[in-house]
Amino acid sequence: MRLEASLMREPGERALPPEMRIRVPRLRGRPRQEFRPHVRTPKDVERLRRHRVPALLVTAEWVTEKGYPVHFRPWLAVPEALSRKVSSDYRILPVRDEEALREPGVEELVTLLLRFDALAARVVATRNRRSIDPHELYRRVRNEGLEAAATKVRLQDFAPALPKVGTPLPREELRWIERNNPALAEGG
Repeated sequence: MRLEASLMREPGERALPPEMRIRVPRLRGRPRQEFRPHVRTPKDVERLRRHRVPALLVTAEWVTEKGYPVHFRPWLAVPEALSRKVSSDYRILPVRDEEALREPGVEELVTLLLRFDALAARVVATRNRRSIDPHELYRRVRNEGLEAAATKVRLQDFAPALPKVGTPLPREELRWIERNNPALAEGG
């Protein structure tokens, strides 16, 4: 499948399972049948990914795995162009850079967290400092237009080239947050 303003099946490609499709009424003169993917489960997200649709489920387990134990309802990250075309039980998180969703790393997680929990983004970046590529973090934050949120939690510590937009939180307050949100124990 290729990503347009909607999903269109390529010649010879298998369709998504029927339970994942909601048909959109065909407009006059349009030769192809359009449909809206309906995403209800993590398995549905994996099916979309197998069909080369850049979709990503941001879960509390993923954030916890990266060193910040939290609980929240999952978010479905999809490209902006597709965000209004997907029907989902998950909350939708539109992303400008669709390529970032194809091979997500810690930089993508930090960028996605900036949208709804900037302090968690800071803690995850701190606890994964060795695996963060500063150029990639810079690119992802800039592509999403999140410079102000990044400045607020001082992500310039991890990507020095990020421009400062707005007023950052005091360093002492950030240290207090990092100290009072302990990392997971090594065994579990």
